[in-house]
Amino acid sequence: MLFRSARVLVEMAKAGSDLRKPHEPEFVFEVEDQRRAHALAEELCSLDYEVGLYEPAEESPVFQIVAKRVMVLEIEAINKLSAEFDALAERHEASYDGWGAEIVE
Repeated sequence: MLFRSARVLVEMAKAGSDLRKPHEPEFVFEVEDQRRAHALAEELCSLDYEVGLYEPAEESPVFQIVAKRVMVLEIEAINKLSAEFDALAERHEASYDGWGAEIVE
C-alpha cells in the first residue's frame, strides 16, 4: 500500500493536481457483515471523518464504507493513515481497499 500511495500522488501531480492545496481523499473499506460495518463506520465518525455506509448491491456484494476528510496529501500522512486503516480494518474483520482523491488545481 505504501508504494501505491506514492504512485497515486505522482499520477495526481502529473494530472495537474496541486498537492500543496487541501484535497478530500476518500478512504474505502469493505465489510461482509452489517454489524461490523456499522461498528467500523461509527469508529471512523468518532475519528472526525465524514462517513458513508453503502449497502451490498449486485455489483458489490459487501458493505462499503467511505470515509472522507479534507487534508493536504502528504506521503508521510497518507502512509501513516494507511497503516492505521489496515489495523482498524483488521479489528473489524474488514478490508481496507485504499484511497483516492479528485484533482485540485
